[in-house]
Amino acid sequence: MNSENDIEARIRALVQAYLADASPAAWHVFAARSNYGDNLPSLQWLVDQPTLDRGTALLIYWYLGAAWHVQFTSAEQALSPDTFTLLRLIEERYAAGFYRNGNIWFDPHTSEGGRPDDYPNVPVVRPVPALMLEPVNGSELVDLDPDGFDDGLPMDVAVAIYALLEDGEG
Repeated sequence: MNSENDIEARIRALVQAYLADASPAAWHVFAARSNYGDNLPSLQWLVDQPTLDRGTALLIYWYLGAAWHVQFTSAEQALSPDTFTLLRLIEERYAAGFYRNGNIWFDPHTSEGGRPDDYPNVPVVRPVPALMLEPVNGSELVDLDPDGFDDGLPMDVAVAIYALLEDGEG
């Protein structure tokens, strides 16, 4: 029987191997449809890529719950310090021009996975930077629900992950 840590490491390796060869549109699908509950390492990997499209970086930012995290000023205060830290990193890189390409369209105000108005009753201690509220007016509209994908991954990768999970229960 494989340890839980071993299985998680093998799953991360599978996902990151896929992402390493995937297109910007596939990265966008992955960012929109992956499970944010246990996928921070793969999202971090994407955020670390200077070739990540600005539209995808902005999608990740909002899907991570940027509207929720406005009530915290530091990672120590946040319920999820790693998420808070990743949000700040995206803000910094986005503002600095780390993500140069803006080919993929994304508007945080019409997002289905995270929006500026998601938590209207949360006290705003640290507002979202104005730049993070602006749409990326890219010319490419990415289908977020393509056939043959599960949780943002092509079916062959998803099936390999399910097999690892089943083997780990054994």
